[in-house]
Amino acid sequence: MKLTRILWVLMIGAASAYLMQAQFGGLGGAINRAKGTVDRAKDKAKPATDRAEKAVDTFASWSPEEEQQVGEASAAKMIRVFGLVETPKVVDYVNLVGSSVAQYAPRQVPYRFGVLETDIIGAFALPGGYIFITRAALDGMKNEAELAGALGHEIIHVSERHLESEIRTSKTSTWAVQEARTVRAPGQELYRQRADALVSDLMNMRLSRDKEDGADERGSMLAAQAGYAPGGLMNFLTTLQAANGKPQAQRALGQLLSTHPPFEERISRLRPWVEKNPQAGKTLDARFRAAFE
Repeated sequence: MKLTRILWVLMIGAASAYLMQAQFGGLGGAINRAKGTVDRAKDKAKPATDRAEKAVDTFASWSPEEEQQVGEASAAKMIRVFGLVETPKVVDYVNLVGSSVAQYAPRQVPYRFGVLETDIIGAFALPGGYIFITRAALDGMKNEAELAGALGHEIIHVSERHLESEIRTSKTSTWAVQEARTVRAPGQELYRQRADALVSDLMNMRLSRDKEDGADERGSMLAAQAGYAPGGLMNFLTTLQAANGKPQAQRALGQLLSTHPPFEERISRLRPWVEKNPQAGKTLDARFRAAFE
């Protein structure tokens, strides 16, 4: 089945969970009923961030089924926002490289890869194994090892459920605020609401430094296990660092810089790992160029 059909066919099962309503009771009588009315009014008047704290405190990890459903809905949202490159040659190639790296992921889910039609340079990891890289990012790469390293970084984010764990601990995340404001709807509408919030967090939230550093190193490790040169991701980051000084690149790199550590810091932390690993892996420059001709 084509990637576009996989991403767009949303098999969302019915959900039966609802937010618990605050209950007021006690001794009964007119005084207590009046107190309940006042308390409910106060609760409704609380800032959204207060209610978001409760949403985070009660957040339970998604089941495998929920993770897939949230991922499918979020992938559809990303496609609606940016559009999808549908050239079969490009789609097949990116999935070939991504699948080659993903087979070494610590956690196995149905990893799927797509190319977003946008001038923004970036790559995105969604729950359930949906991974996107942008056309502009591909345009800035020199070889297949760089692509493998970039996809490896995102595969680690999925495998370790980094986005889910981040929104679980952040009381100001869009997800937490949305959960606090919205009475859960059944089925597809619930996952649409979650997808809207999750994509907003994906585009704006900065993951913790240890998660980003770990994804750089372990993603490069996955690419090396698949037979690629270990310095692929580091070399791509070096290219982006050089481009960062050009005014015309500011818009393209803006989202990447706002959600990730500076390029020079990522390179300096990744370099020791790259240098101590064998350099026998492949870069496959010619195959990379042929895929986009």
